[in-house]
Amino acid sequence: WAIAFAVGFGVLGWLIFPLGVSGNLSPVPLAALLIAGAVGCLLLWRPGTVLTMPSLNIMGWVLLALLGGVFVFDFLEALAPPADADTLAYHFFRPKQFLEAGRINFIPQVLEGAVPLGVQMTYVPALALGGEMALTLWTMLSGWAAAALLFVLSRRHLGLNWSLAVTLIYLTTPAVLYGGGNGQVEPRIALFVLVSAWAAVRALETGRLRYAVLAGLGCGFFAAAKYTGLLFAGATGVVLLFQRRWLAYGAVFGATLIAAGFQWYTWNGMHTGDPVFPMLFQWLGRDDLAFWNKAHDLIFKGAYFPAENPLSHSFLSFFLFPFKATLDFASVMDAGRVGFGPYGLLVLPFAALGFWRYRDRARRSPLLIYASLAFLFYVLWFFFGGSQRIRHLLPVLPLFLICVTVAAERFTAGKTHRGPLIASVMAVVILQMAVQGIFALNYFKFQIKGESRQAFLTRNVDAFPPVPWINANLKKSDRVLISFRQIQYYLNVPVFYASPLAQSTVELLPKKTSAQKLYRQLRSQGVTHMLLTPRSGKTGKSYPLPYEPLYQTGCLEMLRHFEGNAIGSRTLPTMNSNPLPLDVLRLKGEGCIR
Repeated sequence: WAIAFAVGFGVLGWLIFPLGVSGNLSPVPLAALLIAGAVGCLLLWRPGTVLTMPSLNIMGWVLLALLGGVFVFDFLEALAPPADADTLAYHFFRPKQFLEAGRINFIPQVLEGAVPLGVQMTYVPALALGGEMALTLWTMLSGWAAAALLFVLSRRHLGLNWSLAVTLIYLTTPAVLYGGGNGQVEPRIALFVLVSAWAAVRALETGRLRYAVLAGLGCGFFAAAKYTGLLFAGATGVVLLFQRRWLAYGAVFGATLIAAGFQWYTWNGMHTGDPVFPMLFQWLGRDDLAFWNKAHDLIFKGAYFPAENPLSHSFLSFFLFPFKATLDFASVMDAGRVGFGPYGLLVLPFAALGFWRYRDRARRSPLLIYASLAFLFYVLWFFFGGSQRIRHLLPVLPLFLICVTVAAERFTAGKTHRGPLIASVMAVVILQMAVQGIFALNYFKFQIKGESRQAFLTRNVDAFPPVPWINANLKKSDRVLISFRQIQYYLNVPVFYASPLAQSTVELLPKKTSAQKLYRQLRSQGVTHMLLTPRSGKTGKSYPLPYEPLYQTGCLEMLRHFEGNAIGSRTLPTMNSNPLPLDVLRLKGEGCIR
């Protein structure tokens, strides 16, 4: 059942694509698709199947109770409005855009538009048929589905208590706390990784090609959700090719991979010339794009890649990265907020000794496949992944947890030094549960104190205070320029996201534009209003470049001022919350500029 959910999750995203590009994103076709899929669940039942509750000892009941507490915390998050910046910027905003248009339209924007959106497609029917609450509950359910599949696969190698402990540690890992309850794709991609790994093991054990098909589906769905899926597909392909029937396995795996993952690459290739836009744009990109050109592509890559890769791509950095991510937060992107916690480091000595002691047995173990997939993906990701944000490794974290836990448990089985291992596990559980408790306080406050939706969003989303006023006073015929991408989901009027690097339709790099050119470009895009952060100085109010010349020429008329906060942490709101003044301005008509 857990494997079927993983495959069905990918199939659902795959099927939404043809509905979307054909202009059928409406409740009736979406409901028909879900009903058909639900009927298929009847095929999972087998005559004579008896569901039994496994026998639990005291420790098992404690672990189950802690998992229940985690579920309550996650459920509280699902009942609150979404507040994660990436989720609001595009994970939830893209489905909302497509539903409003009734179809999938090409989004002319790098990183958050012209990218694989397979997981986000599963959000479309939830939002269309059940609204925002169904959407947040769906993300919670799909996040827990990965934990369920992790538990199922752990039980093949570990006892019940250890499997529960691994599942609990995974669910309370900071990166999972960060992304599991919102629209982030990595916790859901873990479903595809686990099913691919299990299928690869079964393919090599049984020699049946149907498991190579299943591995190809998992890798294809990963690739349809994120570009790094291509790296995992390469790792899985290498593993499958190292066996006797390599040609048949490779052909079946490759064909299924392409069938499951081709959609978004074809879509982006049609519109930009580059299937993996913008990675190969200098060589494959079209020359007639309004929002991107090869000169701008070089500017973007010159700014983006150095910022996303603070560590050198050396073998020393490759070896030290996991340790830096655990012990030196400042050197690894996001490690302090959304890292993997201390579990790997604490159990590593036991796991290394266990692997060495049972190295002969390990060569024949299916866990070698899991370890190989996780390691190969890490190698490819570190040297070719494009970004060193640690959460991009989250999809293979479950494989790592299974492997190190089994090795550590085997080494300490029946020995006096099992105590330190159990103490390490308990310390991690206590620490991560405490962190989740602090994280959940935000949602307890919303539910228990009866906080209003607007108050919650003002407290948790940067630049939210102007949103209600904009929705009430601007029309669908208006278009507001914003630089705060996280408010796009909550705005009910058309927006133009003013990122100087994400597009070149409106050139916002200060040295590349003039007031006259900027004005013409803004008008050509239908921009009628702007949301800007004012600055106060000796000469009075001013605005950031390149908008200040428009204000000085009288082309911008201030309509309303708001006081907001730049929120540094939703979990610890007293940290790094600074005043954020905001002005809504109107872009005047022709004649204001010469």
